Amino acid sequence: MKIEEKYPCKLLVEGNDDQHSVWAICEQQSIPETFDVVDCNSVEKAFKQLESRLKYPENNQTIGIIVDADNNPKGRFDSFCRILNKTGKYDCSGLTLTEDGLVISSKDDCFPKVGLWIMPDNNTEGILEDFAILLAGLNNTLMEKAEKTLNDLEKENIQKYKAIHRAKAKIHTFLAWQETPGMPIGQAITSHVLNSDSKTATLFIQWIKTLFL
Repeated sequence: MKIEEKYPCKLLVEGNDDQHSVWAICEQQSIPETFDVVDCNSVEKAFKQLESRLKYPENNQTIGIIVDADNNPKGRFDSFCRILNKTGKYDCSGLTLTEDGLVISSKDDCFPKVGLWIMPDNNTEGILEDFAILLAGLNNTLMEKAEKTLNDLEKENIQKYKAIHRAKAKIHTFLAWQETPGMPIGQAITSHVLNSDSKTATLFIQWIKTLFL
């Protein structure tokens, strides 16, 4: 079901899990609803939407984009810079992506402020689920048990998941052991099974606030 867009500020995300996770974090942190979270259905479509929306700056006051690093965080950053450079309205020379994400203003006040966050932490390879693992907190007994379970499977070479999907297996194993088993990540955040008080989550929340508030 397509969610009707209400605001001139947009946060573009790869998929439904990302969309609901952002909504849940914003609710948990009492961040005002001042922007739409747009499910683009893939990383490629998220970048295409960024490019398309920048062609109509009058309709977009602020645009943020969240994408998974997968195994190529630099490639994601380079794709973002290429899109901005094509407009001729942003100076990306010498631009770097730090652990607190990126927010860049245009050289022309008529063009939107733009932000980039690469999951999980703007630096390492990974996906949304790696970010979610951080929300369980340090020394979480069940998360430690989930890690041990995956290690045991891998020692026997009987796991079916691919290495790139290991974080998905780990977080969903952890969530399967909760009072309400099998909650999606967004619901787990809303229920405080996952909490947004890790360093990376705190930086992410500040990035949201810097971009939209």
